[in-house]
Amino acid sequence: MNTETKLRELKKEDYKEFINVLNSLTKVGDISEKDFCERLNLLKKKEDYIVIVAEKDNKVVGSGTLFIEYKFIHSLALKAHIEDIVVDKEYQGHGIGKQIVKRLIEIAKEKKCYKIGLCTAKETVPFYEKCGFEEKEREMVIYLNK
Repeated sequence: MNTETKLRELKKEDYKEFINVLNSLTKVGDISEKDFCERLNLLKKKEDYIVIVAEKDNKVVGSGTLFIEYKFIHSLALKAHIEDIVVDKEYQGHGIGKQIVKRLIEIAKEKKCYKIGLCTAKETVPFYEKCGFEEKEREMVIYLNK
């Protein structure tokens, strides 16, 4: 594990490794390679939805997503959201998650977003604080598929 970590956009060849890494975060479900490629092609058409992966030792070991919300407030501002930050358990503790978040922050700045929001579990709050985030407000959710 001495090789450099490379951050890049998700591509179709990442299918198996990407799904394996995401399963470290939550239950992904049964996604065929065909469905994965269709979703990826759809997302690649959108400039406001970015999925990056961390590649180390020639395999995908982490991932993160950034998407943009178009606002009417703050003079038609853009707000970024970070989602699904995950690093393979074997590679945690080496700064890869922080590199992913840092790159997503850079992308949000490039896209002229006025702020970035994310939702996280209590146990990962310290990680995001180290990345420069501060705790604000509360998130409310309703699950529509239960």
